[in-house]
Amino acid sequence: MVSLVPLKFAQALADVAVELKQEDQVLEELSSFSALLGSHKELMETLIHPAIPFSAKRKIIQELAKEIPLTQTVANFILVLIERARLPQFQEVLEAYANVLDDLHGIVRADVFACEKVDKALDQRLRKVVSTLTGKEVEIKYHVDESLIGGLKLQIGSTIYDGSIGTQLEEFRRRLASK
Repeated sequence: MVSLVPLKFAQALADVAVELKQEDQVLEELSSFSALLGSHKELMETLIHPAIPFSAKRKIIQELAKEIPLTQTVANFILVLIERARLPQFQEVLEAYANVLDDLHGIVRADVFACEKVDKALDQRLRKVVSTLTGKEVEIKYHVDESLIGGLKLQIGSTIYDGSIGTQLEEFRRRLASK
């Protein structure tokens, strides 16, 4: 779940990116920069270190922008995050930006957890149900969860629909015990 501050930064960036018609390019560049931060821990440490002057950090970002490459929009955005001491939340900002784009494009992402691989017929039914439920186009990521006896769990954002057999049996047991 993305917190409010990263969401505000992501929304501001999305507003600019949409205006420039670069929303997908910005997402790719943010992802590239995220991968760079993930593979070079010392880069993150340098960019967030309070004793290093902002001018030195700006030079680092300008040089990286040439190499990765990054548009001026993304480079400036990264500099704003550094200046406001928000770079440690970069991953959250990236996630929030992707969510904002999904909302703009009318897409909802869902995760489905099942005890085995889901076949095409069930996939189509799930897509139809989620699309009807949300009124949006659906992108589903499937996960095999061997701890499930049967049935499945569907997660859309922070909402979980649990249709697993284990949960149904537990509910049945609870009802029997209360009577």
